[in-house]
Amino acid sequence: MKKIVNGLFTLLILLLLCLGFILKESGVFRKIAPHFDGTAEEINSPEGIEDLTIDHSNGDIYLAATDRRDSEKTGAIYKANTHQKDLNLIDISKEFPDTEFRPHGISLLKKHGKIYLFVVNHRNKEHVITRLDYVNDSLTGFREFRDPLMISPNDILAIDTATFYFSNDHSLPKGTERTIKDFMLDKNGFVVLYDQDKAEKVTQNMAYANGINISPDEQYVYVSATTEKKIFVYRKDPKNHTLEFIDEHNTGTGVDNIEIDQYGNLIVGAHPKMLKFLGHAQQPENRSPSQILKIVYLPETDYKFLQEELYLNNGDPLSGSSVGAYFEKKDGTNDLFIGSVFESKILRLHRNL
Repeated sequence: MKKIVNGLFTLLILLLLCLGFILKESGVFRKIAPHFDGTAEEINSPEGIEDLTIDHSNGDIYLAATDRRDSEKTGAIYKANTHQKDLNLIDISKEFPDTEFRPHGISLLKKHGKIYLFVVNHRNKEHVITRLDYVNDSLTGFREFRDPLMISPNDILAIDTATFYFSNDHSLPKGTERTIKDFMLDKNGFVVLYDQDKAEKVTQNMAYANGINISPDEQYVYVSATTEKKIFVYRKDPKNHTLEFIDEHNTGTGVDNIEIDQYGNLIVGAHPKMLKFLGHAQQPENRSPSQILKIVYLPETDYKFLQEELYLNNGDPLSGSSVGAYFEKKDGTNDLFIGSVFESKILRLHRNL
């Protein structure tokens, strides 16, 4: 009997330690002190602008929107220009014939004198990568890419017209096993290179592979692992596009999409309290803090990374931030745009320098 009691006591201790680990890693004990050095403007938008990207040559901003609380609804791609005083979101995908179009991650490619938008597209029974040709405020043509390795694609990074990387946040289908492994920080996500009709895994496994982007000189590829709270850095081979792991940075928060500013700095959307974000996913009334980081990668230094928290709120006015994009205008003014997974608005923040 004593052995049974001791065994149960040991099991209870292990369960409590496991629970404490989950709560700590998800940010439950973190104190939120909202701050931003500037002014905030709320802009009404379609639901779920989970990802957006800016063309730094002209200030055009492209936004991927899908209502993730209604699986029957389809989404759209919108465009605006950061120089507009009143941001006017134009639906540039309204002529796109896909009746199951649900864009997620988005990547802008300017190549061969043309503009392309690559998007992760969650159709009813399959995930595809869709390349859209952008001409005169309209998406005029498209190509779809399919592969068995498109298991749970999240974000995308376009390299050429038929070459891109995408992150699989999981290698498991949705279900109980995947949920349990998420809480245990199981590393079953990874990055895939798709190059000229051939796909291959090009990174190690990581816990919830999410945002992906590239340095302006195309030397480094950055990948966020949300539940690991890390940014991984890879050296990109210029010929065959394979990736070599070289660095990692513990951000201390649930990092999501990665955008790159004019200077090559990483602007990262994040979820500082991940369990609150899960609650927000269930009910919009459950507010989840929004956070934007600026990360500078300095590979020639001993410390390698500099991290600055540009923005933090307690869930209002925007809940569940997933992406931030920073744009510096020629007149010296600066805008920080923030999108989220579920909200029907975005933020435009005018930052004081």
